[in-house]
Amino acid sequence: METRTTHSTVTFRRPFKLAGMDGIAPPGNYRLDMEEEKLDTLSFESWRQTAVILQLTRAGVTEYLAIDPQELRDALARDSAPLPEVPPASGDRSRRVRDQLRLRAQRP
Repeated sequence: METRTTHSTVTFRRPFKLAGMDGIAPPGNYRLDMEEEKLDTLSFESWRQTAVILQLTRAGVTEYLAIDPQELRDALARDSAPLPEVPPASGDRSRRVRDQLRLRAQRP
């Protein structure tokens, strides 16, 4: 049976974890290999995905992790979601600014 492998890169902006990983991976670019096999069809050429392999390199060691394509799509969707709004710090900064303005106003 004929097979092919395509290579691409996925980018994570935030730390992530997928099933089978030992820990959380840092943000960055990761190589992705997709293996497919050709289906025997008469009307048109078609391929079936047989494996998706994510290449992780940490501390000089390269690990190849077979992952579920749907889990990868879900992780990339979570990663591309907007970052949550960070509430402003408690009134410390605004209080400090008010105090500085008050001091400036009191100067002759």
